[in-house]
Amino acid sequence: MIAYEMLVAALDRQVEGVLHRQVVDEGHDYRGGFIDADRLVGSNSISSVAPLGYAYLLAESRYYRSAELLQRILLATEFVRRHRQPSGCFDLLSTNFDSAPDAGFCLQALAPVVFAARKQAADDEGAAQIAEALGEVVRAAVPGMITGGFHTPNHRWVMVAAMAEAQVLFPELSVGETIEVYLNEGIDINADGEYIERSTGVYNAIVNRSLIRAAAALERPELLDPVRRNLDISFHLLHADATVVTSISKRQDRGTRVVPTGLADGYHALAHIDGNGFYAAMADYLADKGGSGLVCLPNYVMNPAWRESTVEREALPESYARVYPTSGLWRVRRDVVSATAAAGLTTPFSLVCGQAELVAVKLASSYFATGQFIGEDFSAVEKGVRMLHKGRNSIYPEKQYMGGIYWLPIDEKVDAENWREVRGRRDTYELPPLQVELTIEEVPGGFDLHVQTSGGLDGVPFQIECNFAAGGILQTDSALLEGNAGQVVFLKSGHGVYRVGNDAIQVGPGDMRHTMWRMRNSEVDETGVRVLIALVAPLKRTLEIRCGRWSDAEGRLLAF
Repeated sequence: MIAYEMLVAALDRQVEGVLHRQVVDEGHDYRGGFIDADRLVGSNSISSVAPLGYAYLLAESRYYRSAELLQRILLATEFVRRHRQPSGCFDLLSTNFDSAPDAGFCLQALAPVVFAARKQAADDEGAAQIAEALGEVVRAAVPGMITGGFHTPNHRWVMVAAMAEAQVLFPELSVGETIEVYLNEGIDINADGEYIERSTGVYNAIVNRSLIRAAAALERPELLDPVRRNLDISFHLLHADATVVTSISKRQDRGTRVVPTGLADGYHALAHIDGNGFYAAMADYLADKGGSGLVCLPNYVMNPAWRESTVEREALPESYARVYPTSGLWRVRRDVVSATAAAGLTTPFSLVCGQAELVAVKLASSYFATGQFIGEDFSAVEKGVRMLHKGRNSIYPEKQYMGGIYWLPIDEKVDAENWREVRGRRDTYELPPLQVELTIEEVPGGFDLHVQTSGGLDGVPFQIECNFAAGGILQTDSALLEGNAGQVVFLKSGHGVYRVGNDAIQVGPGDMRHTMWRMRNSEVDETGVRVLIALVAPLKRTLEIRCGRWSDAEGRLLAF
């Protein structure tokens, strides 16, 4: 269970590592800054001073009112005054310079320290110095944030929260109009609770944190409504080991296997605000599985009354099936089995069974550039969902082509400069699109994926690909293989079982109507083990996927 004293103890352990990253050499140009993993010292590294500030100000810390920490904090503020941009904004040296969004991230880290330091300033000179020095950094960054822009959707709410907290600290700042312009755009969340970036591993947590902080600073509790919706869907995107579905993300966390510990402070804050035991249990769960709850410490700094407050926990369900129609998602959890069906992706189905992971089931044909299945027309059906791939030809951007396309001569001069423009005006000879319908149904012990084609032409090579995470063992009726990255196996007949330890996923039946190892225009991921079922369209086929425990004694898959 997350507890204030536990987090302060973790903070004390963190402080030593932060101190080791600070440049302290006399005469060094970056003296006072903090070295990052790339051995860079950007002005945005001022955010690393936050844990030092907490440790100095929290009476429970062994660094409470430490003279060394005070000196290090003031050293950091001297560094940032030398290296910040004239606008007051900071540089993220790996990509963003004179960056208002990165100023927003830094101000979110620093503002709670300034709030807490001001409360102690009357009886501690060190706290007064911290409040003055870091307060100046906060105040100086605001004009650059007002005039500076953003790159990604989450940046807007990071900056709104930072400017709102800065205004609480410095009421004379004229940020209200800028904040209102951003908020008038509306929060980018759909009816299911997904933000635009769909970043389950990173940016959803940042948006939630920002909206919670903005709601408090602006006294606008309605900003908490989208947070609640995102926290609700986030629970249903977790696997049994607390890692989260990232295949839907539009950001750099896509395809990673991470515990989204960054969401813990959102659950923790709403648990206290709403008295919600489910959210409290989720915060505990993520902190435990992620190995740290330190992300929740600012909640206690900003809300001291929560330190003594206990929210009664509720049990977290381990079995559910949920359809999110706006997002085109279907999530099923049955104890250690966790499945995802998703529209709009080249990975329409994935499955985790304990340690065994079916990263993706993919469908593809060699029919022109239209063969890689991407689900559309997502809808719920009895015991599952249905998706349709319409056969769009997406590699020619000048028009919305369907099916197979050949271009005809045109009465114009054509050269390298106008080739694409002219191509869009040509008459075409067209072949009908090859449509693929995928219906996914939950059945006892697993799932059936019903695949049916229509349109197109006869005799088109087609494949079902089951892509497993490397590191397991693949067993068929006549073969046993180590599951190494990049391995490709044709399942000619029968069923194949992929197992990691005793956790196992069975797929089949197999077929081998061709041997296209890397089908043209299909998406090939060589980081896993690709098990191919080779078919020819038109077709009507069911892929059976079953989950369970592998028994060496019985030589078969046993149901849970």
